[in-house]
Amino acid sequence: MADSSYVQSLFGGVAEDVKKAAVAAFRYVLDNLKLGPFNEGRRALNFQWYWFSGTTASVAGTEFSIAHGMGRIPMVVLPVLPLDQVGSQIVPLRVSRAADVNRMYFTSSSTSAAFAVLVE
Repeated sequence: MADSSYVQSLFGGVAEDVKKAAVAAFRYVLDNLKLGPFNEGRRALNFQWYWFSGTTASVAGTEFSIAHGMGRIPMVVLPVLPLDQVGSQIVPLRVSRAADVNRMYFTSSSTSAAFAVLVE
């Protein structure tokens, strides 16, 4: 977790009531950052990350893509394992070409395997 005492030190000469409120707000935010439950195509609870799922191709090494609808080119994919979904698995993903404003492109050695990711 980030150190809230550092944030507190930044408010050195500010009025005490303002400082107290600002530090409490920062402490609350830092203590409550969450991804939240898997929710296809929706934003994570407190982050600019979005939930997506996919299924690898039926033939290993064959390119497949996921439409993301983010309106921008995504930067990072983070595999996740939703614990409320029996059979959830993390599969090996390889970027087969750069993502664009519409889709992310992958290959995998796993075949017909469902998976979940967070995308930034």
